[in-house]
Amino acid sequence: MRFKTEDCIGKKFNRLLVLKIAYKKNNSPYVLCRCDCGKEKVIKLYPITSNVIKSCGCYNRELAIALGKNTYKHNMSKTRLYKIWIKMKERCYYKKDVRKYAYYGGRGITVCDEWKNDFVTFKEWALKNGYQDNLSIDRIDVNGNYEPSNCRWITMAEQQRNRRNNKIRRACETCG
Repeated sequence: MRFKTEDCIGKKFNRLLVLKIAYKKNNSPYVLCRCDCGKEKVIKLYPITSNVIKSCGCYNRELAIALGKNTYKHNMSKTRLYKIWIKMKERCYYKKDVRKYAYYGGRGITVCDEWKNDFVTFKEWALKNGYQDNLSIDRIDVNGNYEPSNCRWITMAEQQRNRRNNKIRRACETCG
C-alpha cells in the first residue's frame, strides 16, 4: 500500500513512529522516526511503509541474541588477531578448503566452544597469554584441539619445529 508522505506523520509502522519529514533526496522522502527502544533515526520512508525496515536496528540485534549469535561489535575485524581467529576456524570447519581441512578438521581437530563463536573471548585469552604481532598461534599437542590449555603464541621458527612431519621432534618423542 502506498502512503502519502504527509499521511505517515504520527503513524506507527512496526516499531517505528514517524515524527516528521526530515528531507527529500532524489524525490524520495526521508523521515525522522522514534523506535520503541527510544532511539531516533532518519530513514527513507518507502522501506518503512513497505515493512522492509521494522526498527532502528534493535529488532535484528534482539533476534540474533535470541538465536544465540554473538552480535556485539568489537571493531577488530581488520586486525591480524581477528584474521588468525577466522583462519583457525576455517582450518577446522571449512570443508571446501580441501588442502587445509584435511590436516585439521579432517583429522578431528576442532575449536573449543568458548572460542568458536566468540571472538572477544578468544581475544581476551590471546592478550592474557602473550599475543604479539610477530607470533602465531600454536597447538602444543599437534593432535589436540584449539583450546586454552593446548594453545600458545610462538615465533614462526618455533612453529616450524612443532609439526607432525618434523622427524627430529618425532624422534625425541619416541626416546622419551
